[in-house]
Amino acid sequence: MPSTIQSDLINISQTETAGARSPARFAYQRNWALAELIEYHLKGKDYVFAFEFHDDILILDSEEDPSNLQFVQVKTKTTGEKWSVHELTKSEKGKKGNPDKLSIIGKLYENKKNFAAHSSQLRFVTNAYFSFVSPAPSIIADQLGKNEQDKIAKAVQAQLGISEVDLSCFKLEQSSLSVDDHEKHIRGILHNFFEELFGSEHNIPVSPWYQTISDQIKVKNNYPSDQIKTFDDLIRNKCITKTEVDDFVRRVNRSHNSSDNWDIIKAQLKSEGIVLQELVKLQRSWQKYTTDRLDYDNDALMSLERDIANAVSNGSLGDTPFLKEVISTVRKNTAKKLSQMESIFDSYYIDSIILWQYCEQL
Repeated sequence: MPSTIQSDLINISQTETAGARSPARFAYQRNWALAELIEYHLKGKDYVFAFEFHDDILILDSEEDPSNLQFVQVKTKTTGEKWSVHELTKSEKGKKGNPDKLSIIGKLYENKKNFAAHSSQLRFVTNAYFSFVSPAPSIIADQLGKNEQDKIAKAVQAQLGISEVDLSCFKLEQSSLSVDDHEKHIRGILHNFFEELFGSEHNIPVSPWYQTISDQIKVKNNYPSDQIKTFDDLIRNKCITKTEVDDFVRRVNRSHNSSDNWDIIKAQLKSEGIVLQELVKLQRSWQKYTTDRLDYDNDALMSLERDIANAVSNGSLGDTPFLKEVISTVRKNTAKKLSQMESIFDSYYIDSIILWQYCEQL
């Protein structure tokens, strides 16, 4: 039976685990990936972004039936410095009898060699210019001068022990993200993303949403690759998919529409005799839940939220119940679930979920 991308991604050994990386370089890599992901989403493409699996970033063209692989290395330089062909192709001598270390291009091309049975592209992304070509957003390696093509091909052949090198699959890219203010840039991209989705009049604050999805990338990046045993493991633990981003966008929109309900809830609770100290604690929990609910990997919260939503939907709450009665009824109908969650979520946080779900279903 022929191999598939799904099986080969799991069965083919990763040649090198990630080495030490500065926080600044990882932050740049994370923000580049987020900017690229947003561009894919706005263009309506299907995608899966995997982090630190076979390379810095691996991009698949489908979650269900991938047919193409993109291996991406992201590297930065101090502003004003340039990449030379020598830097990209030099191999370091192995120490104490160990084999020589592959060059930057050698490591990237090794993915092409390992996944020769499948369609794949190689991308080297950087903030810096290349000294051997005129400034441009990107260039395919087979469009370089003959001298540069020969140097790259010979280096890859010698390092990987192969006879032919396909330079048409290898792209050199200069990212528009500045190494000095990339976080400011990505926040602007995210703001524009929301404008495309929700209109120019939206007042959705970018910072909490940026932090949420940025944290998700960190979690995926840091999940140990040696614990990935199946393609499903890969998707769940190392990847962000279009399906997840679609869900994220829906939850952002619903959060935006529902968060304004707090003022109405506050007024109603005050009329029902809830004291100031209780209101303050409940408001803090409401605000925390507003952000937490975007974390689609928080299984405990997602499970509790589903049970509360079902209890609100199926409960006999009447036409105009007091909010205290809503809380009491939903708590009674989810008592078993809440007993399992009381060590994770405090009572004010649970009440804020109940009130949120009640308002959302009105």
